[in-house]
Amino acid sequence: MTFMTSLHRRAALTAAALLTGGALLMSCAGTLDDDEFPPDEQQGSGGAGTQGVGAGTEAVTGSGGATTGGGPAGCAEAPALVTMKCATAGCHDDSSKLAGLSLAAGWENTVRGQASTCGGGSMVLVPGDPDASTIYTKVTPTPPCNSRMPFGGAALSDTEIACIRDFITALPP
Repeated sequence: MTFMTSLHRRAALTAAALLTGGALLMSCAGTLDDDEFPPDEQQGSGGAGTQGVGAGTEAVTGSGGATTGGGPAGCAEAPALVTMKCATAGCHDDSSKLAGLSLAAGWENTVRGQASTCGGGSMVLVPGDPDASTIYTKVTPTPPCNSRMPFGGAALSDTEIACIRDFITALPP
């Protein structure tokens, strides 16, 4: 009888640990804090010298690669933010590519001039023009077509949306 009791206790503890861990993971939607993307080459979010959201650095790819040309007014964290929020399994990762769109690291270089599935001649990314870029308009409260992104996930915060807008605005045409 003590063996069965011990087994039930272990199962109950394991279940409680899994449920607690799962609840913590699900409740972490992520935010765009100054310290979330540290100035580390491995993070690919601004390189050395980044001092918070877009402070005096050029925008870089989300993988620590070469600069994309976004100026000091841009938000250098945007590529990493988009990759983190959108390039998830079953959505816009390299395997799934929903709507023919991969937003994995380096997306800001690969989607320039790519036609959007929103139609009407819309483009995924128009450097310097966020309002013409569906990568931006689809995360706003009233997207021009279909559903707001990320579909089925928590909406981006106003700060995160502004970061993407500032990044695109700072990209040279």
